[in-house]
Amino acid sequence: MDRYDPLPECTFGQAVARFFKKYAQFKGAASRSEFWWAFLFYMGIGVILRLIAFSWHPLIILDVLWELIVIIPSLSVICRRLHDGGFSGKLAWLLLIPFLGDLAVLVLCILPTRDERWKEKWFA
Repeated sequence: MDRYDPLPECTFGQAVARFFKKYAQFKGAASRSEFWWAFLFYMGIGVILRLIAFSWHPLIILDVLWELIVIIPSLSVICRRLHDGGFSGKLAWLLLIPFLGDLAVLVLCILPTRDERWKEKWFA
């Protein structure tokens, strides 16, 4: 299997491993299961850290550090998921638009794989 191929029916462990292994790989594609398991992982850890920080405010630094650690791999998996859906990874820039941009990217990430729309430049 090519390193740019998505992994259909990815398990939670595989998704987390690929999330960190492909830390800054913006080329290629990520299957829906790979994306959503990784999303569940980094959002789940983030929620847990926020709950801990609410109990004692100086621990907010843990949440800030976590967000800094996962910002690049989360953007990477979003770009790869967009490629898998047949869209340019540049649409991730929509995340800079409050609420509506997040919603638009979420909808694009929900859409199924459309490999007939893949462009070579996303994988080369």
